[in-house]
Amino acid sequence: MLVMRNHLQQLFKPAGLLVMVLLFAGCQQDTSVEPSTQSLDHAPAPGLVLAVPPYEMPSRIQQRFEPLVHYLSVVLNQPVSLYITHSYEDQIKRLVNGEVDLAYIGPVSYLKAQKTAATAGQPLQLIAAEAPYRAAVIVHENSDITYLPELLNRSIAFGSYHSYSGHFIIRQLLRLDGIYLNDLQFYSFLGRHERAIMSVVHQEFDAAATTEGLAQRFINNGYPIKIIRTSEFLAPTVIVASDQLPSTQREKLIEALLFNPAPDLEFNFYDVADEEFAEVARILHKLER
Repeated sequence: MLVMRNHLQQLFKPAGLLVMVLLFAGCQQDTSVEPSTQSLDHAPAPGLVLAVPPYEMPSRIQQRFEPLVHYLSVVLNQPVSLYITHSYEDQIKRLVNGEVDLAYIGPVSYLKAQKTAATAGQPLQLIAAEAPYRAAVIVHENSDITYLPELLNRSIAFGSYHSYSGHFIIRQLLRLDGIYLNDLQFYSFLGRHERAIMSVVHQEFDAAATTEGLAQRFINNGYPIKIIRTSEFLAPTVIVASDQLPSTQREKLIEALLFNPAPDLEFNFYDVADEEFAEVARILHKLER
């Protein structure tokens, strides 16, 4: 059960940090795969860096990704460090600038980063995709709002601007129901999914955009929210590699994530191709032109 006070303390905790991924106690691995504790803002960490956007609380991201980063350190036989970026924009910038080697990245950020990287002649390399997921619109459990058109002249909290589930796809669903941003009483980008959810819990906003999975987790933990709309399954979040990563390392990653996943990972990875992002590109073109 989540504790409200602890959650609010975490809510405004800075998201950018380089996390030391600890090897499990008693593991007899070679110390050459020990992750680094150095900060990207100072000297670069030895080995490889996996960048993850701050889509929810850093402590939850760290807990989820520690087993994956440990596994990749062993598979590649070199340290792999987890870097939780300051923002979605920070992830795009560091990936394009070659400051990180790998990224767990959403479809919008992937397309924007890939456009810049490809223009520079260093296209990003798709490694694997996470299982499909759906976006959701939530309201307070006591709200009289039951479907999207009732958000006319109401307020909505988005996550990051560059979040597909936390922004773009929900704007597209609203648009299909005849609701545009200027039809809302007000809206705001709060950066992280759980911040948007909590804004509805505290009735600061009438509705919020998030993922179905995260909304259901909050509901299961007793938070007073309900889902009024979900999307179709969306283009996936993916693992990508910088063009600078040697092809032998990319092949090891593909083999490890697609064909030999560790049993304790909180992930299910699948093969992925650029064609799966065509709908995302179409929606971006409509909403950003």
